[in-house]
Amino acid sequence: MNTATGPGPALRPTGDTRAVPDHVPVLVVGGSLSGLSAAVLLAHHGVECLVVERHPGIGTHPRSRVLTARSGEVLRSVGLEAAVDAVSRRPSGWYRADTLADTSYAPLGPAGDPTRPISPAGSRLCDQNHLEPILLADARSSGARVLFGCELTAFDQDPHGVTARILDRATGRSSTVRCAYLLAADGTRSPVREALGIELHGRRGEPRFLSTVFAADLDPVLHGRRPTAVVFPGSQVLFARGTPQAPLWEYGIPDSPFVDGAEDEALHRFARERIRQVTGLPDVEPDVRSVLRWGASAVVAERFREGRVLLLGDAAHTMPVIGGLGGNTGIQDAHNLAWKLAAVLHGRAGERLLDTYDVERSRVAAHTLWHVLATARGRPEALHPETLQLGYLYPDPAGGPDAGPCEDPYHPTGRPGSRAPHLWLRNDSGRLSVLDLFGTGFTLLAGPLGACWPSAGRRAAAGLGVPLAVHRIGGPNGTLRDPRATFPARYGIGPGGAVLVRPDGYVARRWDRAPHTRTAAERAVRGALEQAVGISPEPADGTANPERIRIGGLAA
Repeated sequence: MNTATGPGPALRPTGDTRAVPDHVPVLVVGGSLSGLSAAVLLAHHGVECLVVERHPGIGTHPRSRVLTARSGEVLRSVGLEAAVDAVSRRPSGWYRADTLADTSYAPLGPAGDPTRPISPAGSRLCDQNHLEPILLADARSSGARVLFGCELTAFDQDPHGVTARILDRATGRSSTVRCAYLLAADGTRSPVREALGIELHGRRGEPRFLSTVFAADLDPVLHGRRPTAVVFPGSQVLFARGTPQAPLWEYGIPDSPFVDGAEDEALHRFARERIRQVTGLPDVEPDVRSVLRWGASAVVAERFREGRVLLLGDAAHTMPVIGGLGGNTGIQDAHNLAWKLAAVLHGRAGERLLDTYDVERSRVAAHTLWHVLATARGRPEALHPETLQLGYLYPDPAGGPDAGPCEDPYHPTGRPGSRAPHLWLRNDSGRLSVLDLFGTGFTLLAGPLGACWPSAGRRAAAGLGVPLAVHRIGGPNGTLRDPRATFPARYGIGPGGAVLVRPDGYVARRWDRAPHTRTAAERAVRGALEQAVGISPEPADGTANPERIRIGGLAA
């Protein structure tokens, strides 16, 4: 449900034609999880984009498995929650055992989903190869053009845009496209990042792991138990995969010298033997669907922006699998960036707004990576997963004191730079989360005694040409009811105060009480909006870096 301001201009569905357009506002390089998320979110904001992916289609290996509560909120905001639910299941808990046939398993943490009290979406188990088709279908139906088997071979940026060369790998035909911005979602080995000379900090490719996805009837030893994952001696793990309708399993183990040098047939034999051991079913014949060797990199790019090129997903940061935060961080990169690109391209924001993408998301990536590694090493200062999912903080856009990289999402503050806290409200149609009020524009939430804010906010936004939805929560004349009267305290304001929320659901500014006049309230909202969208003179030297870029020796 979304009751806030609607998206930008409607886009015409294009389908997957092989023609590369001459011009497009945004070119997305990479059509996996982060790139497809960017396409969906850009289309949601009324921005046309072209996605090019060098592989012939969506991958079949499940890869990312956990969909965090924050990513669930992002997908809920674009109307994809029901589609994702159809191919997901809720987490049930991690356990330790000698074999799957043990009569009891030792829990390794709380059962169920601890984020349900603090998020309307909650966490899910959703394999990446089931999520990506949902994103692809939505992106195309919303007007994005997605071309598989097409590769970026060169690009050339100048102060006004980027000229890119695209190779159709099936036909050998090259095309040139001009775009305002290029998004590099082209993976850990990102050719775009390497061409720009952006360094990575951290550890690449070590240690290595073997992952085997298979189907098998394990009910004889499960006896109705449905664990999220079971850990066995030797750091072996069995994960629940697939969908409720077609369940699969994934067996994982650190690489050994044998595994690292083995051929595919030997790897399949090795995996089948180990699956029989950990399941306690010596006669089971697992139907092996895929075997993959991969390295657990832990790196962050030194910067996420170079002129009109912006990095996201694995091109900007690569996380170890612990906690399943890598793909989720990419989804949230796209969420942070899409509204900012839309605001700039629609003429509602200054170019400097895009600098905040690098500032905000590089900080989140570095902090998340540190705590994932701390968790892997058993360090006591490692944060709970819910804090990394829902508690990270951006710097206060008004320049207030730095509150640190995160806060406890179970005790949110509503401070500027934090995720707007979830709480349940009611209207004439029933129950809704306050997060459901956030759309493609800014949102002004006024307290029950904040009668001056709605009209002042509308006038301020109209004067700037910035979309703004206004809601008064509680009070005798409000259309939104706050049954427990918790809104002001949850957001750290008084009953007459107000909160300005960005399109990505992060608090931009808050006021504890109403000003004495509507003029003062209008001036306050206008100043906050100007700050939030980066309306100020551009630097004299600009931010673009016009230079010739080549990938693989091919010129643009």
